[in-house]
Amino acid sequence: MEVTVSTNTKFILSTSGSPVALKRHNEALKRLGVDIVYFTFSRKITAEQYAGLFKSPIVRGGAVTGQGLKTGIIPFVDHVDPIAKKFGSINTIVNIMGELYGYNTDAHGFRTALTDYLNRSGESISSAVVYGNGGVSGVAVMVLQEMGLRVGMAGRNLEHVSHKMQELGLKGTSGPYDLVINATPVSSSPIEQAEGLPPLLKTAKLVFDHSMPELNNKTNYLEEYCQKHGLSFIPGKDMYTPQLATQWKLFLDGVESVEGKTTSITEDDIKKAWKL
Repeated sequence: MEVTVSTNTKFILSTSGSPVALKRHNEALKRLGVDIVYFTFSRKITAEQYAGLFKSPIVRGGAVTGQGLKTGIIPFVDHVDPIAKKFGSINTIVNIMGELYGYNTDAHGFRTALTDYLNRSGESISSAVVYGNGGVSGVAVMVLQEMGLRVGMAGRNLEHVSHKMQELGLKGTSGPYDLVINATPVSSSPIEQAEGLPPLLKTAKLVFDHSMPELNNKTNYLEEYCQKHGLSFIPGKDMYTPQLATQWKLFLDGVESVEGKTTSITEDDIKKAWKL
């Protein structure tokens, strides 16, 4: 899509994002009337290189995703929010006068999605397993532990899972588990192809999916599996909405509008602009 830039335009960066997401974010920014452009690139980049991009005066901040960046970028950030420090994971960086501020909004989004569902449904759970060993998996484990659940971890690569468990100080537990958390992209393919996941689903009663292929007009095979087998399902959007609202408020707080005025944007304004 075409965007308009000026000498005052700031950029929000991301290492991930489909053409659909690129269009969605830039259309929302246009509705808000801010002089900001959302820009993505797909090439691999080191944490130090990515942090260097954020130091540019034309960059307002950006999302930190994939490639081990959420933990790897911490040493290159000037100020780490207590929540991000606690979880050892940064997913949001804001450039304020050349100083980089790191935050974690994943934890807020995940906790909100899970607690809202449990409050609405009245369901009770006492155990959970996180499928995957990426940056969001560690956040999920810690949030679940804070909620008093017995937590396990699984995934396609048992060596990587074992390393992540050691990193988190997570002791091995055995199933069955009430709740299965998918923290991988396996929803984009038939679930039978996801090594180690089907046995977990067979004994679960509730599934949360961090992945959202449906946002890019693709089939969510995990959601289809849950519908077919009568499993309660929490879509990634339930985490995405509160996470996005919190994240973009950090990006947009005090920025200039297209008219050159300082903006005061609320989370409700963001939800409306993104049509959430």
